[in-house]
Amino acid sequence: MLSGIAMKAAELSQFKLGVITDEVSQDFEKALVWARAYGLGWVELRFLWNKYVTDLKPDEVKRAQELLAKHGMRVSVVDSPYLKTLLPGTTSKFNEGKKDPLQSDFDRQGEILEKSIARATDFGTDKVRIFAFLRVDDPKTVFDRVAQELSKAAAIAQREEIRLVLENEFSCNVATGVEGAAMLKAVNSPSLGLNWDPGNAYAAGELKPYPDGYDPLDKKRMWHMHLKDAAPNPKGGEAVWMPIGKGKIEYVEQFRALLKNGYDGTMSLETHYLNAAKDKEASSSESMEGLLNVIRNA
Repeated sequence: MLSGIAMKAAELSQFKLGVITDEVSQDFEKALVWARAYGLGWVELRFLWNKYVTDLKPDEVKRAQELLAKHGMRVSVVDSPYLKTLLPGTTSKFNEGKKDPLQSDFDRQGEILEKSIARATDFGTDKVRIFAFLRVDDPKTVFDRVAQELSKAAAIAQREEIRLVLENEFSCNVATGVEGAAMLKAVNSPSLGLNWDPGNAYAAGELKPYPDGYDPLDKKRMWHMHLKDAAPNPKGGEAVWMPIGKGKIEYVEQFRALLKNGYDGTMSLETHYLNAAKDKEASSSESMEGLLNVIRNA
């Protein structure tokens, strides 16, 4: 049962809350039904029917548009893999140069950005999620090069009236709030903002995303958020994903700060956590219940 549906609409209306649909199901309509049952009005598009949103064919775009209209949902962000690749001449800290299945070549990045902008237009949003290249051992050594590439992308986006939301991603050169703040300061474009992800910041070693990662951010350029929780791995190594409220991230205090600062951007549950049965829908429900409880207590 989705007990979250009992939450008062007034509580939810404080935030433009949504979900990344493939965190619930690759069946797009099934994910929309789940979102609507929780009273959500927004969805973020990454994978639909086991395809990257940027790779959908025209008939699949039309089908997705019809389903969004049918269930009364709006698209917050189109997730692209733009710049989630190696910066030429560098090696990834994590995969030692081995190509990730979702990674594309540097020379395809212009095509990816073009397709992402077109898809955002198709789905009625002005926000496209991007990255800052796969992380090297010392990101400071490539900071200026990354900033140059982001500046070029932001100029293209500005011409197309699109906003790029740079995700702080633990496998990329901008992984924490502190790093995100520095990059936004270096790329002072009205078309580049941040997708603030406290979970990724935690996984990257910023163990207090709130307040340590959040405080340095230019709040006017924080346009979107990903919401997931994490905790130390008892066996050592990488952090483990948890339902929101069961990990170590201070989400109640984070949401209180959002309210205090008048945050009016969109946000998405990005579950990542999987229960023992590996059931994505049930795991997302567990995490959404935790998120709703956070909002009630904020």
